[in-house]
Amino acid sequence: MTGRLSMLALAFGLMASPACAASLDALLEGFDDACDYGDGLATLLQSSYAFARKEGDIIIPAGYETVFGPPTVAPVDEYLHITLPVSGGTWRGVPVQEIEVFITTLESGFSSHAVIFPAGAVKQAEETFKARGEAAQTKLTAQDESGLGWQTGFSVIDGVPRYMCDLST
Repeated sequence: MTGRLSMLALAFGLMASPACAASLDALLEGFDDACDYGDGLATLLQSSYAFARKEGDIIIPAGYETVFGPPTVAPVDEYLHITLPVSGGTWRGVPVQEIEVFITTLESGFSSHAVIFPAGAVKQAEETFKARGEAAQTKLTAQDESGLGWQTGFSVIDGVPRYMCDLST
């Protein structure tokens, strides 16, 4: 019996690990605090630029390999729209559908990033991120010494909730 319980506990532990890894909280730490990107997120985003421009590969931060699906890149006007699909991930307890990136085809100061939540999570996302976004925009505006008009915050576009950071220069 003890052997079976040990095997069950081991199996449960192995099954519980991906669920723990599905939290994107550590990766997105600071994103909703005036777009303060941690190293893991910055590396993921920078590598997505290189991937979209066919200059490199996506670098998925350690521990998140099973959370992100294959990226896609689509031209939209003069921009590249990069989609990093998320499977089973959450941020602050809200399910995440994908991370969306917009950049120009050539290196420039244009970059916009958004965490996209499922349409069915509008209420939960709004309760979690609306006030955080308003506070972050106030803080970001105070930090924007260049006067470039950086933007951040929570919004719902076409019924889809999102938290965005646009640090275009």
